[in-house]
Amino acid sequence: MEENITYKPFAYIDQYSPAEGTSVYYNTEKTLAVKKNDCTYGTSGNLVTLTAPANKFVSTESVADAELQAQSWLNANAQAYANNTGICTIRPTAWRGENPSCVLEPATTFLPFDYMIIRYKWALGAGRDLDTFTGFVSTGTEWDSKYMGYGHGHGTELPNNSTPMQSYIMYAGDNTRDNGVEACLINFGKLVSDYASLKSVPVRMAAAWFGQIGTGNIDVEITTYSGGAMQKVPAEYDFINVGGSKVQQLTFSKNIPKPPSWINDIDKVINIGYITYIQDNSTARVAITY
Repeated sequence: MEENITYKPFAYIDQYSPAEGTSVYYNTEKTLAVKKNDCTYGTSGNLVTLTAPANKFVSTESVADAELQAQSWLNANAQAYANNTGICTIRPTAWRGENPSCVLEPATTFLPFDYMIIRYKWALGAGRDLDTFTGFVSTGTEWDSKYMGYGHGHGTELPNNSTPMQSYIMYAGDNTRDNGVEACLINFGKLVSDYASLKSVPVRMAAAWFGQIGTGNIDVEITTYSGGAMQKVPAEYDFINVGGSKVQQLTFSKNIPKPPSWINDIDKVINIGYITYIQDNSTARVAITY
């Protein structure tokens, strides 16, 4: 795609020169970190941060409009910038077929954030109707081991009937198609605010195919956001952030082999890995198991 190879520097952006006496508003500094994603098979790209410096985008309407311009520029250019300036290194993990070897991908630390969306994504040919398990573990709260996903018996959000902004975790719905996404929103900040003694919050991820299986290959895409509000989009089995900014997006590959039969038991399906949120600095670490 063109946006993945062509980076548009600030020098190429048409800057607005306001007429004398016109009130103008400027953006604050914003950043977006993404991984270089054009590395060859067997290698992995590093995380690269693109910065939109303060006072580079101008608006005659509002600061919010200037901020939106800056965020739009970041969204359009971050991947190309990462691909052009990042580096590829030998990857310690790769597809292991239907019996993945037990190799732990090194933990990856996230930048500070407010909200996280975990998206389980599969393309045509991978399989049909991926069912996912996403839930808190080892927090000592009543929300432990109450997994979000199809058939787990805990509804689509915790606490039940809460809004995206009030919930600790929320499931976007059961996608039974041949390709697509299933997503979970996790509001770590809300949980640690309500449970002040929590210093860390582990989340476990797992999955199993309910329908036919092809290659079994999926991507686990983890995206973090700062500010704004989160909204559920049921028709797309997903969530969006409104009024805030994307902080970071990391993608991990995983093979989900065909199970003997689908079973609603976290310990009998394929473990994907863990995310551990750190309360002191609003960051998190992720480790994918292979």
